[in-house]
Amino acid sequence: MKYNLWFGVYEDGKVERSSNLEESFLKAENEEPLPFNIPDVGFEVFGGEGEYYTALRKTALAIAEKLVERELRREDKYVIALVKALEEVEESINMLNEKLEDIRVVKDSEIAEEFENKIEGLKNLRKKIEREIEEMMAKIAPNLTEIAGAKVAAKLLERAGSMERLVRLPASKIQVIGAEKSLYKAFARMKKGKKAKIPKHGIIFLHPFIRTLPKSKRGKMARFLAAKIAIAAKIDYFRGELDESLYESLRKRYEELRRK
Repeated sequence: MKYNLWFGVYEDGKVERSSNLEESFLKAENEEPLPFNIPDVGFEVFGGEGEYYTALRKTALAIAEKLVERELRREDKYVIALVKALEEVEESINMLNEKLEDIRVVKDSEIAEEFENKIEGLKNLRKKIEREIEEMMAKIAPNLTEIAGAKVAAKLLERAGSMERLVRLPASKIQVIGAEKSLYKAFARMKKGKKAKIPKHGIIFLHPFIRTLPKSKRGKMARFLAAKIAIAAKIDYFRGELDESLYESLRKRYEELRRK
């Protein structure tokens, strides 16, 4: 009888040890109960009790990390899809509002009322999507959401493509995400020897700690915020624990700049 074990295959009293323990671990299922004790066999295969449990722990942790990462990727994609859907809903609301104004200029009618109903329905949908984004971001990126806000955090995630890609970006890149076109235009002008204004911020301008400061101080705040976002994203991706000191240091920096 052949049996699948987490460390290989047992057949006719012999064990063929797997060269890929993680793959073997995931396939370790048998239709019938095993007629032997797995650890006893494992002790012989690995050369001792300590070696056996060390290998088991290492393999189990590696698999757990991969499963968590796989789940995180699925949630990333869901949030990204929500952000894109939200943008489309907002565009639809704006477009319908413009059309409604055109219709009202000519005449109020049942059509105008129908437009109003559609707009109201889309606004309700927008609220639901925003709530879902807030809940998902708080789950997969608590630190990033705490310091950047769910809206900014989700937009950064959408532009980066995934949490994995976001954590690999330097703070300088995070600072100008969303301002790529302006950045490229500025560089193009500089190559031609012309003066150019380099953008100091992209999406993160939506953060209240930046947009409520005078223009002369927004660049400093943007750099500080981008650095904290880079740290927060890494903590979320590799540890997942909320670090309240990040937001506190951000708030203090904002207060310092506002007082100066």
